[in-house]
Amino acid sequence: ASEPPFAIPGAQRYVTDGPFLFRGETGRLYMLWSTMAATGYVQAVAVSESGDIEGPWYHDHSLLFERDGGHGMIFRDLSGNLKLALHRPNKNPYERPVFFNIKEKSGFLSVVDNVI
Repeated sequence: ASEPPFAIPGAQRYVTDGPFLFRGETGRLYMLWSTMAATGYVQAVAVSESGDIEGPWYHDHSLLFERDGGHGMIFRDLSGNLKLALHRPNKNPYERPVFFNIKEKSGFLSVVDNVI
């Protein structure tokens, strides 16, 4: 959690929260994980270079979601479209599930728009 470019330099503690593995359409293995960044609680993505759980892994420099939400999971809806489910805001007792359309393009995941 201290290595990605969005990590807070010199932080007293680092968080690696809610890892979730997802194999993309090309076979690429992604790991979603949540942590703290300058913008608050964020949803980050790491990618296995080998496509295997043992990695090696590298961090995507772009955050998948950076508006105070995390513990994301990816699923396909009944039409086969990719969705991201996560909770936001990261403040008890206000956490609520939110859903987003996402896409996988050129080996990267990105949020397209809000669903709910």
